[in-house]
Amino acid sequence: MFAQNRFVLMPCLFFLLTTSCKLTSDNSVTETTTPGSAETTPVVDFSVINDTTQTPPPNDDPTVLPPPPTDPSDQNFQEGFSINNNAAYTNQSFVDLNFRTLAPSKIKVGHAMNCSDGIWETYIPEKRIALTELNKTLTYTVQFEDWEGSKSACYRQSITHDNIGPEIVFQTYPASSIEIGTASEITFYVRDDRSEIISMDCSMNSTTKPCLAGSNKVSLPAEIPIGNYTFTVSAKDDLNNITTKSITWIVHSLYKKVLQKITVNNYKKVDVLFVIDNSGSMEYEQKNMAQRTSQFLSILQGLDYQIAVTTTDPRNINLGDGRLISLTGGTGAKVITSSLPVSTAQNLLSQTLQRSETGSGDEQGIRAVYRAIERYNSNESELRSFLRNDAQLSVVLISDEDESANSIKNDPASLLSLIHATWGGQKRFNFNSIITRPGDSACHSTHGYTYGHRYASLSSMTGGVLGNVCDMDYTNQVTGIADEIRRLLKTLTLSCQPVNPFPIVIKKESTFVSQSYTLEGLNIKFTKELDPGSYEVEYTCLK
Repeated sequence: MFAQNRFVLMPCLFFLLTTSCKLTSDNSVTETTTPGSAETTPVVDFSVINDTTQTPPPNDDPTVLPPPPTDPSDQNFQEGFSINNNAAYTNQSFVDLNFRTLAPSKIKVGHAMNCSDGIWETYIPEKRIALTELNKTLTYTVQFEDWEGSKSACYRQSITHDNIGPEIVFQTYPASSIEIGTASEITFYVRDDRSEIISMDCSMNSTTKPCLAGSNKVSLPAEIPIGNYTFTVSAKDDLNNITTKSITWIVHSLYKKVLQKITVNNYKKVDVLFVIDNSGSMEYEQKNMAQRTSQFLSILQGLDYQIAVTTTDPRNINLGDGRLISLTGGTGAKVITSSLPVSTAQNLLSQTLQRSETGSGDEQGIRAVYRAIERYNSNESELRSFLRNDAQLSVVLISDEDESANSIKNDPASLLSLIHATWGGQKRFNFNSIITRPGDSACHSTHGYTYGHRYASLSSMTGGVLGNVCDMDYTNQVTGIADEIRRLLKTLTLSCQPVNPFPIVIKKESTFVSQSYTLEGLNIKFTKELDPGSYEVEYTCLK
């Protein structure tokens, strides 16, 4: 038996974004801008550095397996068969089997390693077989029978099908618009788990340069001129499968002044959405998830809370795509309310967070929140019941990997814009992350598979808690998150990140607010709860 096995595993690291956030209020936001232009597409030189210090994320796809090893006893040059003339890989939807035997009477083709399957048929020298499974290693077995009924040995050959180009994932990149004079960075990785990458190009506007598979970093200096930029990565494998992905941004010199009107009521309402990673890589953390999260609700006593759970699975299934999942032991209910006894509510939450299924390895926690709000806007009843107009919103994400895709729905800034647009700037919001914190090498080298750069950024932008997914006990972390949820009663969420040296002016019913505060990302946090009434906040952001 002749088989070949060839795999290339590329290193990687993950990515990060910046964002904006929302509030609870009245007749939202008015913006004025300084005129200017960013219509040009400058030609800028750049360099790409292959970053060999990073490790790739795990491959959660169980179908990507190496071919079985060759059995030396199967190799018989007088008799046997070949697949596609002994090719190791194919990107076609069929394979050609060529047979050779000294006694061509009957033949049987199957897949069982001992030739126990298949149907005996009259010998033919070759056969074309349509593939029923794609992008995996396929094994075929052949057995011959001579005119006297004697059967040959069982011959085996394998081939890997691959019609998907290399995987390209941008991890960090500039915001959609940045102020001139701002240095930024692009990091991305390229890998192919089935075939070999034979060529790659990286281009920015009209400048193209070769780059390498694995983890890469491009440092963009502060001196790049005003204009529109597109950075593109294209990679081709040895089967001529090609993948091309791009990111775009604008460098400008415009600011915008924002006048945001916010209504603060005396309702102590909060809606908490847990987003739990139920992929295979979370097996270690999931073993004790119920115990790890058992102290959460005791801190929220006295608030009018509603709590629901979704997963990081992006697939259009009952346990994915931003849908609320049924509470374990909750007889079909999907929302925990403060009307329940605390012990009952806590048990429902802890048991629901401890997932038994194995979800998609393509974890997308930000997208899950985005889709949940889209479902709210589509008037889906369970999201309409959960997300209340007059309640603040807090997200608690638990994952050992970062956001794994780059669409608009995976972008922290886009999520915050959606929240702002949905509730007219009146929703106070924070995003809390229990993740592999960037730079935590101890967690990263054990059970934290990839640094959660993008989740950490979103937590920073909304003043949320940044916890450690590798901790055996989450008591301190969930206590901190619960405290931050209570602090939303002392918070105003802005629509964009204020910039220095422009002042922030806060008024309540035309009177200046003198209470001290801290600015954490998009959230202005006061030392005590805000009095009910109508507030105005004037501040300046980048356009």
